[in-house]
This record gives sequence, structure tokens and C-alpha cells, in this order.
Amino acid sequence: MPSFFVKLKRFKFENRRARAWATIPRLRTLAASALVIIAIALAWYLYIYYWSSAEIIVDGKKITTHHRTSTVGKLLQQERVALGEKDIVLPPLSEPLPRGEAVIVIRVTEKIEKVDDKPVFCVLWQKRNDKNLRPVALQKGIMKQKHQQVRIIRHDGAEKERQVVKEWQTKKMLYRLALLDDNDRIEKVYELPGCKKINMIATAYYPGDPLAWRDGTITFLGLKMQRGIVAVDPKVIPLRTRVYVPGFGYGFAADTGSAIKGKRIDLGVNNAKEEKSFMHKPVTVYILEKADSW
Repeated sequence: MPSFFVKLKRFKFENRRARAWATIPRLRTLAASALVIIAIALAWYLYIYYWSSAEIIVDGKKITTHHRTSTVGKLLQQERVALGEKDIVLPPLSEPLPRGEAVIVIRVTEKIEKVDDKPVFCVLWQKRNDKNLRPVALQKGIMKQKHQQVRIIRHDGAEKERQVVKEWQTKKMLYRLALLDDNDRIEKVYELPGCKKINMIATAYYPGDPLAWRDGTITFLGLKMQRGIVAVDPKVIPLRTRVYVPGFGYGFAADTGSAIKGKRIDLGVNNAKEEKSFMHKPVTVYILEKADSW
């Protein structure tokens, strides 16, 4: 009897083991099928994800979106990309969304600007003066200048096109003082109407003048006294200032004097005879600029 139960028990065990082994192929098949289904679902998701993606290039930025829609215009609306009246969209708003290509928004601006050509001075007459420190020329002429109103069209800030809207020319009569170099080339030009001018009382002095500072041959700045050197009150005209005095010419403020206070100027001339023509004479002094030398 015990042997029968042992055999029965062994039979049941072997039967269960046989059934367990029989289910393994089915489990393997089910696992393989599940993996295939997962792979297909993942591939389909990736396909839909990338198929539905689109890129927008605008304002120097790249926007990637997965909100697939029918047209370019609707895509820009979904992404809240505001468009100006003249902006260019590629492809156009009514076109379907491109595959594999970005939607490009080009910002178009138009602005009317004034453009001035370089002024041209036409000399009517000139008077050269070599007496004072360096050669200069007093010139009278007409300053001509061309002006334009131009419509400038820019794409994303870069100029694309310009159109002349209006064009005109201005002319004005002008006196100017030209400083010349040793080869009579113009080195510097001062437009006298634009210079500061001071009404002053002039006197004059000359090299060796007994009333001049020290012995009258060296100025306050240590320069040699000569025609064109002028003495000033530094509170009114700073030392080392270039000036122009009609009737006298070009000058350089390089000296002072005990009697030269306020709106007084002492003009350096050649001799005592020439000094008399400038004694207590009202003059207009044009302030040109401050410089290291004349």
C-alpha cells in the first residue's frame, strides 16, 4: 500500500513537471509577441512625433514645435508668432507645412532717413597772408551740399534696398580761414560764422617794446616774440588759443600783460610805427581753437 501512494505521488509530480515544461514555449511566444507589439508601438510613436514636428526660425531663434497643423499660417498662430505688415514668411502662410524644412520669418522694416553728401566749398576769392606766424588764407565762397531723403528697407536688420524719395541742394555764402602748410596745402579750416567771437579793445606791441613783459623778446610761454603773437587775459581767452582778428590776421595767444585785463588784447606787430595803427582800436576776435602750437 505505501508503494502505491509513493507511485501515485511520483506520477502527480512528474505530470505537473511535464505540464510546466509544456507551458514554457507558450510563454516564450507570448513574451516575443509582447516585445514585437511594444517595438511597433514605440516605432509608431516616434514616427508620429517626428512627423508632426516643425521648426520656425524667427528673430534669430529656432523654435521646435510638435503641434502639427494644416498650414504655415495656423502653425504661427499656434506658436503666437506675431507678424508685421511687411514681414515675409517662407513658405507663404497659405501653404501646407513643409516636411524636413523650417518655416522662416523675415522681419521687414522700412525707415526714411536723411543722407547728407560731403559739403563742397567753391572759392569765390581768397586773400593770402604770410605775415603772422604761418601762411593762412581768408576765403569767401559758397558751401554747397546735396541732401537726400532715402527709404531704407532692411531684412532682419540688414539693409536690402534703398530708394531715393526726395533730393535737394543747399547753398550758403561763407567766410573761412584756411591754415596752410609749407607746400600751400590746406592743413586746417575754420568756418568763421561758426566760431565764437568776442568784441574787444586792441592795443599793440612789438619785439623789444619797453612796455612789454621782461625785455619784450620772449613771451610768457617762453616763445620768441614776433608778429602774430597776442597777449590776452587768460580768464577771457586761454593761453595757447588760436585766434583771428580782421585787419590783423591770424594770431596765437602766448603772452600776458599787467594792463591786459578783461576784454583787452595786445597784438604783436613788427615795430613802433605799426603799433600806432592798432592803439585802442575796437576789434572782433574769432576764437578758433586751443592748440599746442600755432
